[in-house]
Amino acid sequence: MSMRLRFGAYALGAYLLIVGFLGGMIASAVRYDAKRQVVLSQLEDASTRVRAHLMRFEGDAARTGHVSR
Repeated sequence: MSMRLRFGAYALGAYLLIVGFLGGMIASAVRYDAKRQVVLSQLEDASTRVRAHLMRFEGDAARTGHVSR
């Protein structure tokens, strides 16, 4: 095997290794972002429900004249 052919084989191997590694990182990041978006959406929904519930408590307390200390 000539030196030039060996160098080409090594260069091709390194290129494929780097492209595979970067492709895997991108795929992993996309999957993580999708899961993260679902969790953040659920958290936002829960926070909105809690805020609405607390606002109802405040409204009820204001109507009845009770002030919690």
